[in-house]
Amino acid sequence: MLMEMLRDNGTITTEQFEQLRAAATRSGATQPVESAPAVPVAVPTRAARAPLPPRQPLEVDAGAVHTAAAPKAASDSDVETRGGLSVKSDDGRFAFELGGSLWIDAAVYDDERTPLGDGMELRRGRVSLAGRLYEHWEFQAEYDFAGNEAEVKDAFIAYDGLQPLTLKFGHFKEPFSLETQTSGSNLTFMERALPVRALSPGRRLGLGVSAGGERWGAATGVFGEAVGEAAADEGDSGLGAAGRVTYAPIMLDDRILHLGGSLAYRRTNDDDQVRFRTTPETGVAGARLVDTRTIADVSDTQALGLEAAVAFTPLTVQGEYIRTGVNRRSDHADLTFDGWYVSASWLITGEARRYDAERGRFRSIKPQHAYGAWELAIRYSDIDLSDHDIAGGRQQDITLGLNWYLNRNLRFLANYVHVDAAPNRNGVNETPNIFQVRAQLDF
Repeated sequence: MLMEMLRDNGTITTEQFEQLRAAATRSGATQPVESAPAVPVAVPTRAARAPLPPRQPLEVDAGAVHTAAAPKAASDSDVETRGGLSVKSDDGRFAFELGGSLWIDAAVYDDERTPLGDGMELRRGRVSLAGRLYEHWEFQAEYDFAGNEAEVKDAFIAYDGLQPLTLKFGHFKEPFSLETQTSGSNLTFMERALPVRALSPGRRLGLGVSAGGERWGAATGVFGEAVGEAAADEGDSGLGAAGRVTYAPIMLDDRILHLGGSLAYRRTNDDDQVRFRTTPETGVAGARLVDTRTIADVSDTQALGLEAAVAFTPLTVQGEYIRTGVNRRSDHADLTFDGWYVSASWLITGEARRYDAERGRFRSIKPQHAYGAWELAIRYSDIDLSDHDIAGGRQQDITLGLNWYLNRNLRFLANYVHVDAAPNRNGVNETPNIFQVRAQLDF
């Protein structure tokens, strides 16, 4: 029979032959059909058949295993850990980002009359959470833990579904001054210039609206008090408004011309008091050489800011002028305080300074070399806090800076500041010198 021939020629094994015969017996087909003539079948002998190739071991690439039954599912989100942690949904409607800053300062002071105090300080220790919800809603919450105290910085909700407008509610910077709007992480020097520190409004609770285009930006808002500030005895809080407009008539890859102006008005709270002061351009010492002390019977203040900057790779020059008027209810004369600064920097390694036209400010430096980027800088700043019966003093600082941007998140700064307070808040001239360094990590 055919099965026997297949067994004898090795086409099937003996075990397979027995299984087939048992199956045929159960079905009643063990006897050949006599009425059917036998048909000769040519079956090659074992010697005539070509040998099968040897069996090869199965090789599997563990990084590229796919099955038809379980195709690889598409990711629902993108996760990035470069310089921080950010998560974004594929459709862009939801996003989350964790960031922060760690600045460690050390300073030595060659003081004369006012003790400044050498030392080290955790200048900044911030953690921020930011994100997007349902495509058009954004949020940010940033806290600073330097000094072992939690201080609210940015804490706001924003809506950008009315393009080109963006609405913002919460605690954030009033739109005023180029240096104020530039993130501290992206400043050329360790500290902002004297007039910006003394006269520019800071963060307050408010409602703001902003818009911008390829070459311009504008922002305005109405603001109450800062978090933690309030009038004594539950009196009415202060109320103010501020606005800033910027324009870049030249904006190329290697050259930028920035122009801008700011206005701010503020009605005082029920305390009817204001005060303007600043430390030298350092963060370790808390002593102030110029200080108006408390000015009473104030009804309102107005501030004007003018700003300009030109970046011609690898050079950058920028400056600002700020003037603040103080109106008093009493018979005392109204007051005017002002200040200005101009700075220049040179990126020795040739990097270009990046610019954000919609917000009218400079962004971080991106090193283009394995050894990072190096920068030299110089600044002159002036502040005058004396007028009529207020003798707050006048001060000029000359600052020299050297920056090493190791990568986009880490840099080291060194500043030398020559201070000339003539006179200081006590009517005495003094000229201390400051030597300070910083290790700065931002993510």
